[in-house]
Amino acid sequence: MEPVVRYHLSDGTVSALDEQLQPIQRLSLDVPPTAELLAASPDLATVVVTDTRRVIIMAAGRPIPVEIAAADSATFLPDGRLLVTAPMLERQTYKGREYDTKGEHLVLLVDLGSGHVLDQAVLDAVDASVTTVPHPHDGSLVVDAAMGQDGALIYVVRVLDDRLKVTLVAENVIAASFAPSGDRLLLTPHPSFDNQISVLEWPSRRPLARLHADDMETEGLAFFLYGCFLSDRRVLLMTYEHGLLLCAGELNPVGWISLNPPFQAGDVEVSTMHGVAEAVFGVAEAVFGVAEDVFAADIRDGKSLSWTLWRIPPSRVDAD
Repeated sequence: MEPVVRYHLSDGTVSALDEQLQPIQRLSLDVPPTAELLAASPDLATVVVTDTRRVIIMAAGRPIPVEIAAADSATFLPDGRLLVTAPMLERQTYKGREYDTKGEHLVLLVDLGSGHVLDQAVLDAVDASVTTVPHPHDGSLVVDAAMGQDGALIYVVRVLDDRLKVTLVAENVIAASFAPSGDRLLLTPHPSFDNQISVLEWPSRRPLARLHADDMETEGLAFFLYGCFLSDRRVLLMTYEHGLLLCAGELNPVGWISLNPPFQAGDVEVSTMHGVAEAVFGVAEAVFGVAEDVFAADIRDGKSLSWTLWRIPPSRVDAD
């Protein structure tokens, strides 16, 4: 959810997007119409898609098929490696009809040049949807296996000599974002469990800070799963009904962010915490970091849903 380079695949054309989420580079791909984008390099020299039956690596103008079905994430690693996650599909029959169900999840290490699977590990996460949060510098990944109301499992994956080392490190939270410096990891609450935000030191995973909804003076406050580091000094958190909360890097609340009608993209208003009980906020369904102090909000205005971009002016509030 943190600011990263973002990409878009539509009608066989993949686009690299700038900090305004506008295309700055495009590449036409010979892929099935149903293909979904999993990963891309900033120069689009390497693009990874899935057609649900297999993963396709598009590199140097040629497709490299990898027989991994139903992949839900792919992440570039150093040294020409790709980490792919996918469920183990189990064929079931009900009243004479066959269908696939998701079993445990696989983590697979793939060579980008050949498509060969070099190693794999099994996650004890059944019927999960997996996302990854790559560390900005050290080559490790945090793997978030979400299992709906059954919770979530958080793993750290490292690669040594083309072998995967997978460690379970947390349960029933969401791995949201690394700080840009890589020294902290933000965890947001799973909707079915404790209503707490946490920051862990990295790589020790020592707890550095926590913010529970009960610590706030706002009545009925509940944190949503969306949140990220916008910079090393600023954390953006989303709440149910009360809007967006801006915090310092150690989770000290700084102010409420107000997105007022008619929801035109632009600078936000930040109200300091003194005397503020609620934020005036539109109906946002998701927020993502785009650049330092810039975020995108998925705003619902009546029946319409649209992405808008917002910037926090540095002069408006000091997050230290």
